[in-house]
Amino acid sequence: MEVLQAFTNNDDIDEYLSADSSVEKDDISSAVYDDDDELAAGLYFSLPDIILDMDFSHHLTEPLFPPMFDHDVLRYYSLDPPSISGLLLIPKYMTEKLQFEYVSLRQSQSNEIPDFVLLEDLKLEILQSCNGLLLCFSQKSESFYICNPATKPLEKLPIFPVVGSKPALNVAFDPNTYPDYKVISVQKIDPKGSFHQISIYSSETRLWTVSGKPFDAPSDIDFSEGVFSKGAIHWMKRTPTGLYFNISTELLKEMPKPPDTEGHSLVSCEYFGVSQGHLHYGISSPALPHLDVFEMKVDYTGWFLKTRIDLQALAMNFPVIARRSNNPNPLFGRYEADILALVQHHDDDDDDFEVILSIPGEVISYDNIKKSATKLCDLRIRAEDRAVWYRIYSSYQVL
Repeated sequence: MEVLQAFTNNDDIDEYLSADSSVEKDDISSAVYDDDDELAAGLYFSLPDIILDMDFSHHLTEPLFPPMFDHDVLRYYSLDPPSISGLLLIPKYMTEKLQFEYVSLRQSQSNEIPDFVLLEDLKLEILQSCNGLLLCFSQKSESFYICNPATKPLEKLPIFPVVGSKPALNVAFDPNTYPDYKVISVQKIDPKGSFHQISIYSSETRLWTVSGKPFDAPSDIDFSEGVFSKGAIHWMKRTPTGLYFNISTELLKEMPKPPDTEGHSLVSCEYFGVSQGHLHYGISSPALPHLDVFEMKVDYTGWFLKTRIDLQALAMNFPVIARRSNNPNPLFGRYEADILALVQHHDDDDDDFEVILSIPGEVISYDNIKKSATKLCDLRIRAEDRAVWYRIYSSYQVL
């Protein structure tokens, strides 16, 4: 668990800089995957459900999914994409006391949530979420679990079929295939090499199967930060050469080169996510007073600019964004704002969306149509607690 650190941390700086890729296109299958759009990605869970009665032996005996006649739960897996109600924020730099925070995107909801005391006691970490399922890791048992917060049980994943490094896992759950889900494991075979092996766990068979042969991958790809969309897991964040794995055909393909900002150095990926089945990629540069958000074309031939957020203009109403403008650092921009999520409201209106931003001590919502922002809430981590407000939180969508 990371501790509170100053902005001069070398790991932060290294992560910020873009790295060169060594992947060869010949190493990646050229098969093209085309399928129906997935439902909006998100995470439905009632926060008290996660911390109540969290006993492994008890929950492992319960079904991960409720019976098909349980309409209260099945409504979350309907064919119509459910709307996102909020975000769960987990600080990347933990203090002595865990500071999980819930940010409501609906005015009728409260931002206050219980402390995750039992979660800390059991050393259960939330690693990822996908359409209502949580991927968790228990330090106590050194095991991975899948949790359906709507029913509260945990399903322990069996051991992995490949001997190698600690696996990077990605959960893939499409409500159209309810109640089946899959977990994609990527393991480096040799710690000193660059070859990886993909394995697939199926909830239907409860077995792991090795998929294909080992493949050579760029050293800068983080296989633990995959995004599930259109039947595939995508790995793109902070790497110049992304990959995506078609779960149905078990084929790996190289993604189009990420968008760039010509003429500027230190361009970095600040966000990679999905909304209404559309992949989004946010970038920034210390030299630029704005954030650019791109969207993947439907045919996967490239990216197009979806919106440009003028941080200098937002700072007129939220001056904390520009608190360091008179004392800039060459590695960090004059304006401080992290993208937490892009929420597309209607699939048939590309312009109707909001971008949720974390700024020093606050969370704001940027309305793309109005080109303005409104405050959603204050954060427990205050502006003065961090010398540089940069990648403070991991964000999980809540349905």
